[in-house]
Amino acid sequence: MIFHLDTSTTQPLGVVLLKKRVDASNSNELQKAFAQWLLQASNFVFDCTELDFIDSSGLGAIVSCLRKALEHHGDVKLAALSPKVAMVFELTKAKQLFSVFSSSSEAIQSFRTVSPK
Repeated sequence: MIFHLDTSTTQPLGVVLLKKRVDASNSNELQKAFAQWLLQASNFVFDCTELDFIDSSGLGAIVSCLRKALEHHGDVKLAALSPKVAMVFELTKAKQLFSVFSSSSEAIQSFRTVSPK
């Protein structure tokens, strides 16, 4: 996992690059790291470009991150789901909980607020 803050939006936005696998071996690590990231931002994009596999523990960790973000009046949006990872979200109905975008740049753009004219 790689985390950075994107400041191109009106408020800092956490961008998390998920790599290879999110499963029982590292889902607790994701949840612990997310608690620290929440100190810096309340809105997040989980970039899944390099995510090859997710199991039920990983899915539970990502849903838990969403719940925590919502408690902080934020959101978690998903980007670039591979077909295999997207299938897990669809089969479990977890996809209904998230806004899903084809790229992280689209997800980041969705957090930008349009200033009134």
